[in-house]
Amino acid sequence: MRWKAGSLALLCLLSMPVLVMAQQTGALTGKVTDTDGLALPGVTVEARSNVLPTPRVTVTDGIGTYRMPALPPGNYTVTFTLSGMSTAEKQALVQLSQDTFINVSLGVQGVTETVTVTAEFVPAIEKDSTAIKSGVSAEVIQSLPVGQEYRDLIKLIPGVQLTQDGTRGPSAGGSGQDNVYKFDGVNVTLPLFGTLSAEPSSHDIDQVTTIKGGAKAIDFDRAGGFSVDSVSKSGTNRFKAQVNWQFQSPKMASDVQSGSASKYEQTLTWLTVNGGGPLLTNKLFFYGSYYRPTRARDNRSNLYGELPDYSSTRDEGFGKVTYTPTSGILVNATYRYSHRLDKSAGFGQATAPTAGSGSEAWQRIATADGSWVISSRSFASFKYTHYENPTQGRPDNIADVDVNLTPGTVLDLNNLDKIGQFSVPTPIAGNAAWNALVQPLIDRYGYSLNGVKTGGGTVGYATLFDKDDFYRDQAQFAYNIVLGSTVRHDLHAGVQWYVDSEDLKRSSNGWGTIAVAGGRFASIGLPGQPAYYYTAFQQQTIGLVPVIHSEYRSKSIEINDTIAWKDWSFNLGLLLSNDTLYGQDLKEDSSALSGYVLSKGTKYKMYQTGFGKMVQPRVGATWAYNGQDTVYASFARYNPAASSLPRAASWARNSATTINAYFDQNGILYGNAPVASSSGKLFVPDMTPRRIDEFLLGTSKQFNPTWTARVYFRYRRGSHFWEDTNNNARVAFAPPDTIGPDNTPIPKELYIPNLDAMRAQIGSGSTYVIAELDGAFTRYHEVTMESEWRTSKSFVRGSYTWSRYYGNFDQDNSTTGNDANIFIGSSNIADGAGRQLWDFKEGTLRGDRPHSLKLYGYYLLRWNASVGTFILAQSGQPWEAWNYEPYRALTTSTSETNRYAEPAGSRRTPAWFQWDLSYTQNLPFAQRHRAQVVVDLYNVTNTQTGYNYNPAMHSSTFGQPRSYLSPRRIQVSFRLQVGQ
Repeated sequence: MRWKAGSLALLCLLSMPVLVMAQQTGALTGKVTDTDGLALPGVTVEARSNVLPTPRVTVTDGIGTYRMPALPPGNYTVTFTLSGMSTAEKQALVQLSQDTFINVSLGVQGVTETVTVTAEFVPAIEKDSTAIKSGVSAEVIQSLPVGQEYRDLIKLIPGVQLTQDGTRGPSAGGSGQDNVYKFDGVNVTLPLFGTLSAEPSSHDIDQVTTIKGGAKAIDFDRAGGFSVDSVSKSGTNRFKAQVNWQFQSPKMASDVQSGSASKYEQTLTWLTVNGGGPLLTNKLFFYGSYYRPTRARDNRSNLYGELPDYSSTRDEGFGKVTYTPTSGILVNATYRYSHRLDKSAGFGQATAPTAGSGSEAWQRIATADGSWVISSRSFASFKYTHYENPTQGRPDNIADVDVNLTPGTVLDLNNLDKIGQFSVPTPIAGNAAWNALVQPLIDRYGYSLNGVKTGGGTVGYATLFDKDDFYRDQAQFAYNIVLGSTVRHDLHAGVQWYVDSEDLKRSSNGWGTIAVAGGRFASIGLPGQPAYYYTAFQQQTIGLVPVIHSEYRSKSIEINDTIAWKDWSFNLGLLLSNDTLYGQDLKEDSSALSGYVLSKGTKYKMYQTGFGKMVQPRVGATWAYNGQDTVYASFARYNPAASSLPRAASWARNSATTINAYFDQNGILYGNAPVASSSGKLFVPDMTPRRIDEFLLGTSKQFNPTWTARVYFRYRRGSHFWEDTNNNARVAFAPPDTIGPDNTPIPKELYIPNLDAMRAQIGSGSTYVIAELDGAFTRYHEVTMESEWRTSKSFVRGSYTWSRYYGNFDQDNSTTGNDANIFIGSSNIADGAGRQLWDFKEGTLRGDRPHSLKLYGYYLLRWNASVGTFILAQSGQPWEAWNYEPYRALTTSTSETNRYAEPAGSRRTPAWFQWDLSYTQNLPFAQRHRAQVVVDLYNVTNTQTGYNYNPAMHSSTFGQPRSYLSPRRIQVSFRLQVGQ
């Protein structure tokens, strides 16, 4: 059951007086000494920022240390005062989810000493953490050639491959579906699928932070890849506003060298309006924005003539309030609403103009969070988030017909293009009866070719309403306290609950697909009565199947102790999780052989993985050997949370079938039959959940106040992968005796010995099961060197990564396209002969990029302008040949999908190179106002390297790229900023 909006409000009101805090914060910490290096207790430390309504104040403890947790990210002025001593003032940047260290020394002159130390703006070195973090601020984002969507920021993560995938994310030692994407602390990763299919934009982002590895048991990090989070902009004590209009026309993009249709042959615009300021000075701030991106393409045509213009329009609104009733309490509340409508998005070369389709999507994100600093040594935390992503694929035109399965119903042969989608037949040489039947249909519905009506096209309307509604509700509480002084324990404890769910409804437009069989096929129609016409439509069209509901419920508990002793910091953490999967159409019954009985529409518990199965330790040590520079090592285990099995294995898949309706030569209905598409699956009991074990070793160094660097080695080991597979896979498909680097034995037996009896007892179900595949593994080795240079006028970040990613379980390479919401746990992997892990699957995985070099930054020019750049060079994409021929003895299938004919990754596409530029010209006027003109130039060298090669050996395009790097293109922005 989804939590309703009333539950959100009630929970917030009940919880706020007791615990309030968001994890969308950072911290200031450090030590105060005198000029002789002796600790100074009792120093008053005050932090002021335009993003913090009321200044925060604390005092140093008995050994001169202080800590200010739960600060909203932003630029701070930090003042240190003690009676009889000089006053020091420093500027610092507090980064999201990071600690900024400020150590000061106070003299006895009794005068104010103002010091600006740029080192505080370089967060690469955290002396109490082994986490591999990287972050960028809004200033950096606006100065670089970065796109408009959240996914465009992923290219800024050091050591992570660049990808142009529109749905899947890049690999980072795990599958592209193992990453976790957060927006204002809200997990916007698509529930059940683990991709960034949702549409958060980047215009409201104030900071973004990524954790690639070395995570503590804080904030419930279970990402098997990287975890990225952002914090939105806030209002301040000064009213500010901005209007931005950006555009790209077809003439501003180079021709696509592949010769295929280009998504850049269209006009794109982006309109952004935002503003914020005080509602109550020093107490209550507001911020709001409106975002409207549009895409349009016209002058399109095909064999049927002129096509409708393509359009995509999105409207998004965002609001945020920030409240500090006292200096120790900070409360945030946000709400984001987005609606996108696409029309006439897809047409084939021989598709009638009426058969276009589009999509519609909504996004609703609500958060309630804050912070309560109870004392200088303790604070509590609370966060609640609600996320909705209803989506619908929809025809551009709706059929005005009621589907009726009553025998005698007449199919309107004169209006087949208005009651569904009709496939126009073609003549067959020498078959007079067939040709006499189809010629009137060709004359009526065919396209004209050289003045002659021709068959083979598609007319009518798009067939399907595909409604997939995703939801996520999440709440978490935490408490932090610092104990001790000489040996300091920073203790953290937290608990989290969340529910991912999906409501799925698929219904056909009118009769769905309509085709002509002409009575020629005994298999089309009822026994002894072949059909002349037949249609196929979803059962949900006529209400035979209810909305299909799936759920993934999770609970986690975390305990973490960061122990500081002299120049050492030790981390001891433990994250425990419990996941429960729910499907539909069964009911639990302990007396039944399978434990279930059939019960249409009933939600049932499919599988549960308890706390004892998901114990995720986080241990590490950091040595600041000279008080500043560090060496560190850590071990962390992650149990990735994303799983598609609540939908993919649900028993409701037995019911989600199509119906074929059969008609005679006069178009009169005489019968129908359901056509099964897939079926529910049972789970092998007592499985170990998928996990990633990570070992990390690194060092960080600050060479001078403007330059820092770090080098680290990571090793990630993936194991215990679940997949749907044939129950007899270990018997029927010639497995070896052992598999994998550890020579894991393969038992020559069924996964579930009595599966047939269970299926007979329930009355349906698949011969496939959900099993933990024997010897499934991935391995990732990485060495990364990163460096940052930051001054008041410049910022440069560079990274080089050598890595190797190999194994026998490649979630990123399991379909023909591989840029889609692929089922996690129910893909083509281990489906029948030729797709088992012993079928050439061991080798280099699709996400492997042995070499990756990134360099980006900006420089402020003397004439009130700035220039930014992004440069990337990385290895190409691994691929291998697919062929069904080696498996002919085991299967009659001629599908080559996921049937490798050589070891995985035997081949590689050409290396990628990309260079982007950005120029910003500022035009100040009337003191605090300015206009800006921004020009972004992407792919300066117009290098359209091919990738995503076709691996199917029986295809005429085998070994040719199916995708290419985007061409050179220019985007121009005009901004008006008020009150800056």
